[in-house]
Amino acid sequence: MPRISPKPAGVLLGALALTALAASPAAAAEGQVDGTISAEGQSCSWTDGVTSDQAPNNLTVDRASINPSDGGNLTCDGSTTATLNNDPNVTFDDSAGTLTADLLDISVTLVGVTCRYQATDVSAQRDADTRTYTTTADIPLYEGGILCPDPASVDASFTFR
Repeated sequence: MPRISPKPAGVLLGALALTALAASPAAAAEGQVDGTISAEGQSCSWTDGVTSDQAPNNLTVDRASINPSDGGNLTCDGSTTATLNNDPNVTFDDSAGTLTADLLDISVTLVGVTCRYQATDVSAQRDADTRTYTTTADIPLYEGGILCPDPASVDASFTFR
């Protein structure tokens, strides 16, 4: 019997994972992150995600500033919805031109099927001397049934400002 695969849901997971950063201490200069995530012809994007500091300082992405249920503006193609379940911590290595997110925990719902994905130590490569980072990653399934792709292959782009 052929397996139906809602892979578009996996696209959102990768992007959210890289963009999630936590709330900032009062002394730190807040920053922002915009992102786009795509997979299997579907994409999700957001702007003005709040970060605890500015790149290249280590920072945390505030999931509430991304998730629509908390006032964020994450939108996806079609009927796909996504939620970032954690506040990812992001570290930068300017000499290597990379960033690493400690944990990405994302839930994606497509046609009533919810799939939850988690990945640790997700890295992305900087575009020249900008603060835009891109990655292609396979994010493993954490929770979900047989209709959830495992892993979800995701392309993501994040711009810190």
